[in-house]
Amino acid sequence: MNIIFARLSAILYTVWGVFHVYVAWQIYTLGLTEQGIAQGRLFQLAAYMLTISLFAIVVAVTRNWRNDNLGYWLNIVVVSWADIIWVLVVVLPGYVPMARGLIPPGIWLAAAICSTIARRARAPQLANA
Repeated sequence: MNIIFARLSAILYTVWGVFHVYVAWQIYTLGLTEQGIAQGRLFQLAAYMLTISLFAIVVAVTRNWRNDNLGYWLNIVVVSWADIIWVLVVVLPGYVPMARGLIPPGIWLAAAICSTIARRARAPQLANA
């Protein structure tokens, strides 16, 4: 049963990552309409978003899929940090509608719950080994 939740978490983290690759592209194209420091900062934000997204995908595919302990902590920390900042800085002040703004964190939360269930289900198996 733990492998099912591990793989479901990997799929959810991958979906989260692919969505945020698209977000990085949107930020980049927005930066094309700007000049000077505003353009540079938008390009920087796009690069950060792309890096975090690709990181989440790679960890999901290589580690969360196998219910790996390090992979669990890497994606829990990095993706949680990214989405908590999103909610605090963009969603709560009202820059996007609440319902729309909470969809990506919902995917993150589902992935985190699935990976936690997988890790906890694995613990008794490790104790018996």
